[in-house]
Amino acid sequence: MKKIINLLLIGAVAVGVSSCKKYLDINTNTNNATTATPALVLPQAIVGTASITQSLNSAYYFPGGFAANIYGVGGYGSGVTYAYTAGSFVTGFSSSYDNATDYQYVIDNTAATPGLAYSTAIARIMKAYVFAKVVDQYNDVPYSEALKGNSVLAPKYDKAEDIYKDLVAQLTASINAITTAQAGTTANKVLASADPLFKGDMNLWKKFANTLKLRLLIKMAGVTALQSYTTTEFAALNTTVGFLTTDALVNPGYVKAINSQGISQQNPNYGSLAFGTDNARSQGQAIPTRWIFSFYNGTKLSDPGRGGVIFRGFPSTAVNQLGEENTVSSQVPPAGSTSWFTGVDANTPGLGVAKGPSQGQSLMLASESYFLQAEAYVRGYLTGDAKTAFNAGITASFNYLYQNQSNVVDASKNVNADVTTYLTTNNTSRLANFDLATNNEQKIEAIITQKYIAMNMIHCDEAFNEFKRTTYPTIVNGSQDPLLTFASKQSVSTRPDKLIGRVLYPQSEYNLNPTNVPSVTLFGSRIFWDLN
Repeated sequence: MKKIINLLLIGAVAVGVSSCKKYLDINTNTNNATTATPALVLPQAIVGTASITQSLNSAYYFPGGFAANIYGVGGYGSGVTYAYTAGSFVTGFSSSYDNATDYQYVIDNTAATPGLAYSTAIARIMKAYVFAKVVDQYNDVPYSEALKGNSVLAPKYDKAEDIYKDLVAQLTASINAITTAQAGTTANKVLASADPLFKGDMNLWKKFANTLKLRLLIKMAGVTALQSYTTTEFAALNTTVGFLTTDALVNPGYVKAINSQGISQQNPNYGSLAFGTDNARSQGQAIPTRWIFSFYNGTKLSDPGRGGVIFRGFPSTAVNQLGEENTVSSQVPPAGSTSWFTGVDANTPGLGVAKGPSQGQSLMLASESYFLQAEAYVRGYLTGDAKTAFNAGITASFNYLYQNQSNVVDASKNVNADVTTYLTTNNTSRLANFDLATNNEQKIEAIITQKYIAMNMIHCDEAFNEFKRTTYPTIVNGSQDPLLTFASKQSVSTRPDKLIGRVLYPQSEYNLNPTNVPSVTLFGSRIFWDLN
């Protein structure tokens, strides 16, 4: 039986993160002003965030319920047992702080210059995005004393709730700063070539910040002790700014190539799910789970439109339950390809999640924006039509998946027609027909389930976060039925759901900051917004 050389997907993603710092072929030593300037560091940092975002996504292919082991391969270790250690998931911590340091450098070197107001605001928004990701993985983390270099070598750990509050404040200040700068003539425009996310469109930056703010407030609002705060913040939320209606995609000019430093320049999601720059397939030891497939093949929902562009060979794609080793020889990826690439071959891009080497890297999908709005309307945080937002979220998911690597909907696809077919075909399920959700809890179940589907292999970490926050999609605790749970059959978790509660702090923190790092456990500790 073959052995996996590198521990499945979790350890391997470190390669992608280490490369993100050098993608643009510049020296990003933020302690050396002669080789790094804010104008150079900011776009580089945004590209770095994109790579980290994909690394977190791939780290949750297995624990999030999206991918499973295959026939004839062993050595999956903690990937199927969940016996993770302080050596697991480390890139979500170390690389995120490295990335946040770049944004702090930009802030420190632009904040006093009115002409650079846009750059300051962008850096603050992106720093908030990065720290929100860190909190969602680790809960309490260094924040107020972090990013200070040698002046603070053992920073204190701030409460997760306090960090979230400050991130909201930073996002609000950034939106206001952009609006003020737009009304004046002092601020220098951000060139499209210097902004790999929104190409200098500051209105989109405001919408992105507002949508991220909405995500944070919704997570906080479920915590009783924070509801007075969130009620005030929701009332003050500037809805005239709006929320994202387009996907937030980073693209510095991804291409199937290696730069002068030997670093891949292709899209990291494509590199993870399809092929490397040498056309070697990336996922030869993973296939979709029966659980996630059931939301496409008619078991739970029928979705041939999205299923056909995500899964190669749909609806006959090989699937498995995580941890199931009683497999047959057909439970392997397609010959010469992966389960998540639906193009013709390594030189012919396709659609779905692994479109092509030049596709943009998602930081946040428009579908998530709509589903966040739908939840806010159902819970009474904001005023609006939840059904309209819910259906818009489904439509946005189809739209993204039907686009090619150039962000153009393929000529063979009709988004509106296929969404109509999807809603009609599944009109007896309240997970798709919002009118059948007769109470708020059923409506939230529908919203979060559709969000989970939309994030499949794109934002697996956030999908798992939302499951922990809401318990949706619904599973049956303790079941080993692959259609009733996505927990591994080999799970050693002591939780009723047999999943992890959170990840552990990296060993480096226990070694270098032992007096401050909190004591946590893999199965007994939780993120502050996880009350289930």
